[in-house]
This record gives sequence, C-alpha cells and structure tokens, in this order.
Amino acid sequence: LLPLLAHELHQLASTSNEYFSIVLNFLRSSMGTRYIQFVLHITPDRRRSGAWENLGRLYGLMTSLLPLVRRIQMIKEVLFNKLNLSDDGSCMEDLSRIGRFFGEATRHWSEREIAWAFSQLDSHLQLQKKVDRFYSCEHVGVEAQLEQSIRSCFRLVYFDSIRLYAHRGCLLNVILYKQPIWFQARLIYLLFGPMSLNKIDWEKFSRDRSDFLTYPNVDEEQAYFDLSRAFNVLNRSVHAQKAWNSNSKLALLNELLAQPVSWKSEYVAELLFYCGRELLTNVLIAFAMKNYHKEYAQLIQSLCLVARQRKAYYEIIQMAVEDSFERCTIIAQRNSIIIHLQNAFRCVTRNVIAVLASSTITPADQLHYLQQLEALDAQKAALISFLLTNQINQNN
Repeated sequence: LLPLLAHELHQLASTSNEYFSIVLNFLRSSMGTRYIQFVLHITPDRRRSGAWENLGRLYGLMTSLLPLVRRIQMIKEVLFNKLNLSDDGSCMEDLSRIGRFFGEATRHWSEREIAWAFSQLDSHLQLQKKVDRFYSCEHVGVEAQLEQSIRSCFRLVYFDSIRLYAHRGCLLNVILYKQPIWFQARLIYLLFGPMSLNKIDWEKFSRDRSDFLTYPNVDEEQAYFDLSRAFNVLNRSVHAQKAWNSNSKLALLNELLAQPVSWKSEYVAELLFYCGRELLTNVLIAFAMKNYHKEYAQLIQSLCLVARQRKAYYEIIQMAVEDSFERCTIIAQRNSIIIHLQNAFRCVTRNVIAVLASSTITPADQLHYLQQLEALDAQKAALISFLLTNQINQNN
C-alpha cells in the first residue's frame, strides 16, 4: 500500500468492505504511521497539493463506522501522537495543518457531533479558556498575543478549513454562547477582522473612504464579507437558531457599528445586504419609528448604491421600505422620510456631476461616473415614485 497516495487509498477503501478493513488495519499499524509521514514528506508544497485535506478525507472515511468518541480519539491520535503536531495552539503552521485535516475528516458529521469534537479538540488548544481571559480584558487591543492566539485557533482550525455553513455556525455559536452582546461584538471583531503585522487592525473598521463613490478596496470588502459570515453562519445553523433571533441580531449589529467608532452609512449597507432582508427591514423600522429620518434616507441611498442595479437587491430595498412604512401610522413621519430621501439623492447626484466636471478625469472614469449618474437617476425616480404612491394609498 505504500506507493499509493492518500486519495488513491481513499478510492481503494471505497471499493469493498474487504479493502476497507485492509486499509483501516494498515493505518492503525506502525506501518500506517510511517506511511502518513511519508505521504506528507513527499509533497513539499503540502498546502497546494492538498495532502492534509486528502489525509483528512481518508480518515473521515476510515472512522465513519466508529462510535463518535472513538472517531474523535482516532483523529486526535493521528494529529498529536503520530504526527506530533503542536497541541497548545502556539504554532501557526501546525494550526493550519490541524484545520485542513479536521475540516475534511468531520465533513459529513452532524452539528451535534461537530460541537462535541470541538470541545474535545479544545482540551488541547484551550480556546475557550483564552476567550474567557479575553472577556476579562478591560480594553480592546491590550493583549495582542492573546488576541492573535484566539483568532488563529478559531480561523485556522475551526472555521476557514470547514466549508459547511451549518458546521461553521455551530462552532461560532459555541464560542458566543451565553456571552453578553457587547462581548460578542468584540469577539466577532477579533475573529473576523483584518490583520496586519500579526496584529489586528482595529482601525480598519473605522477608516472612512475619501470618496464614497469609489468601490471598496480588497481589504475593506474582505472585512465586510468576514463580518457578514459571522451572521450568515449563525443564520444557517440549527444549533444556534434558538439564541439567534431578530432581537439579538439587531442588538449585535448596533454593538458592531459602535466599535471603535460608528461606520459610514454605506459600510452598514454592505453588511446588511450580506445579512439578509430580515435584519435590513428591522433596521429601517427602528430608524423610522425613532424618527432617525436623516439616517434612514442615507441608508436607503447607500443601499441603492451598493445594490448596483441588481434587481434582487433593489426588490429587497422596496420590500423593506414598504414594511417600515406600514409601521409608520403617522403621516408626518412618512412625509419627513420622503423629504430626507429627496435631499439624500439630490446630494449624491450633485457630487457625481462635480466629479464629471473635473478637467483631469480620464475617459474610463468619465464612463463609470456617467453610468453611475444614470443608475442614480433611475433609482431615485423609482424609489420616490414608490414612496409617493404608498403615501397616497395610505391617505386614501
């Protein structure tokens, strides 16, 4: 069996019960330990070759018929005994290896099994203890080494290497479970925020763009995407749904937007589209009912920009506005929102025209801003028409 690579051994074991038993016994033997080390040694660029993923997939198959406790024990034995990987979460490369192996080995496990495996693996990596210590920190960013360790353990082992949303949601929920909302916000920043020079860049989330019509750069878009994943994985996890309701989403979003300083409206729009219609609607309703009509208009204008003429996104905006208007029983509230919307769209249009009038604008930029102006006019006309019609219907 030695000449075979891990994926070839996986194919062989899948052909019959007899070969399955042969491969299983081989891996359990001392020869199997030498085989694992040999397979990983002959592929120097192991990240690109997928050697760790293939090995994890093989052990996922080999342990599929075993009880859960035995499955977890066998995986830990491979990682920490046969391969002698660092079991305290201190080595970044070993964390990455554990994550890629673990993600494939547990790929077809249930959420309950994943949660139990997480707790067993955490007896080595001590992530929960580190999170508890982070909870006691008075100020964000004061323990850079601890924060780096928490992030590395979570991202490399439990999250980035596991592709199933349900499993990710389960793991994230285990970390956030029973923690206060303000601390959940700090922890999500820590787990999903961008990094530079091995330290979390907390200011990345409060850095405003100099020109709000310029699309976010790669780092900023990654920050939106990473934060949104924290919401999405919880949405898709049965394990997390009981504690993850509309109120907790809105409370957590409010905490996120307040740290370290509040975001611009378009930042919020990016995140809300990732989070889905329910949360977007709740935010608009809250703005409308609390008479935050200027913020309401700015958010609608930002949502229209972020939607970039995608019909599905624009329909989400329309439905969210309609739901928020249904909650506004006072005519003066609706009139105030409409006035602020008109002002918000008029301001944006004026800014685009100012850019087009510049003598230094390139032909490519000119085309871009002309398209932007056309989109803004179409969005403004459709939205204001909808709101006016809605108001007339309500008055009748």
